[in-house]
Amino acid sequence: MNERFSDRARHAMALANLEAGKLGHGYLAPGHIMLGLIGEGECVATSALRMLDVDLEEVRSRVASLMEKGDSGNASGSRAHTKEMREVIARAIEEARSLGHRYVGTEHLIFSLCQQIESVPARILKESGVELEALRAKVLAMVESMPDAGHDLSHLRHGEFEWVHQQELAKVFRSPKFWHTMILAVDSANRAGSGEVEPGHLLLALLRDDSSDIAKILGEKGVTADWFRGKLGNGNGNGS
Repeated sequence: MNERFSDRARHAMALANLEAGKLGHGYLAPGHIMLGLIGEGECVATSALRMLDVDLEEVRSRVASLMEKGDSGNASGSRAHTKEMREVIARAIEEARSLGHRYVGTEHLIFSLCQQIESVPARILKESGVELEALRAKVLAMVESMPDAGHDLSHLRHGEFEWVHQQELAKVFRSPKFWHTMILAVDSANRAGSGEVEPGHLLLALLRDDSSDIAKILGEKGVTADWFRGKLGNGNGNGS
């Protein structure tokens, strides 16, 4: 498949994976995508829902309450996609193709969720008064009004790196080491009182992992987690 996930769609998918961990689920389902989209917050999907007077916090609460807690803990790493999840992704890709878009964005994901009528998100959105055609019209109007309606890669904030093939995304989600590093980075940011995970937190996460090759190589040069933490703290207040 040649379609690429937009940066916000990738972020929503990553958040969906984290939501599954919070719920103790060892799988990814449509409900997790809905929670991920709401967590992303400023994407086309959530902006359109707000314009339709949907209370996203209420939707989040109702989706989470209908997804029973699992017993897989908050483990990171690979989570199998349920049949319904695979259908949502496949339908989102079809939506992007039918609209002639060269990317799969949050708008395509929300279209797909609404069409899976037996899923938790679709039921709750319908009860919230969301009709697919009204949502589609709102989203298309938003997309057409964007300065870069074609989503040219050259206009993206971080260039082509804001986009990633589905296969590459899947590789990231399957890597326990990646999620272990990300968890340590988030922990470092939280300890520093930072509202965002910055590059320094990622390097600190790698240094905190004694089993990583990077920690071993840099350790030989005297670059340890404690040393780098002090540099971050002295330099910009992001020490953790």
